[in-house]
Amino acid sequence: MNGPVRVLVTRSGRDGRALAERLGAGPLSVSHYAPVALHGPSDPDAVRRELQTLLPADCLVAPSAEALRQLVKLVAPNRLARTPVVVPGRGTARVAAALGFDRVHAPDRDGTSERMLDLPILRSVAGLRVLILAAAGGRRLIQETLAQRGAEVDRVHVYRRLPVPAPAELLETLAATDELVTLLASGGALDGLREQLSAAAWRTLTAGLVIAPSSRVADLARAAGCRHTVAAAGADDASMLAALGRARPELWPMRYSVESEVESKGQGEP
Repeated sequence: MNGPVRVLVTRSGRDGRALAERLGAGPLSVSHYAPVALHGPSDPDAVRRELQTLLPADCLVAPSAEALRQLVKLVAPNRLARTPVVVPGRGTARVAAALGFDRVHAPDRDGTSERMLDLPILRSVAGLRVLILAAAGGRRLIQETLAQRGAEVDRVHVYRRLPVPAPAELLETLAATDELVTLLASGGALDGLREQLSAAAWRTLTAGLVIAPSSRVADLARAAGCRHTVAAAGADDASMLAALGRARPELWPMRYSVESEVESKGQGEP
């Protein structure tokens, strides 16, 4: 391959833009495209009323940072601060702390539903009221498992995932790229890429390196045809960049990955 390596960042919103800018500050060619956009509920007043009837709860489960951001728009934060909240990883834990939650629980790595369910706070939940904050669709493993463990579980859709068409310029760029490294944000992002990319752009993606945020998503990527897949320790920047540094140190030297991890811990790693 003769052309430069290009990195595709698929995380949505300001977090994705910030990561793309960080990577693009060096010699890498970087594209940012999130195939799924996150939006608040279509009827926020109805969701607010639903939350009012379900709160307070003994525990909140937020599978994403967006769930927490939308929650504090719908409910006064002072009603939530002392409620334990379970999140998938360090990045979401930092968001929770910044929003005023002070009892945050997160797995150390590989922020899957299975890892969250392994946390001590979710092991003994018989008789407790647990509120899951999510988007429509997605996995129901946490809800089903907590119900089996004896919890009273409710689920409220506090945000929506909407598809984002891929710009024609991006499709042309990816189709012409000799080597692509994709930072895959989630299983939903994988599905969105498969739906939105052209056949030529998808071939470029599946032939290149894919950094997945967990072993589960890495398995999904392999099943979708991605030939070179690496699982990071989590979806936060530090974990994804550390995985990139291990897989391709010439693209992201490990000293930068170590600095990223130190910075992450300094920002309130649980």
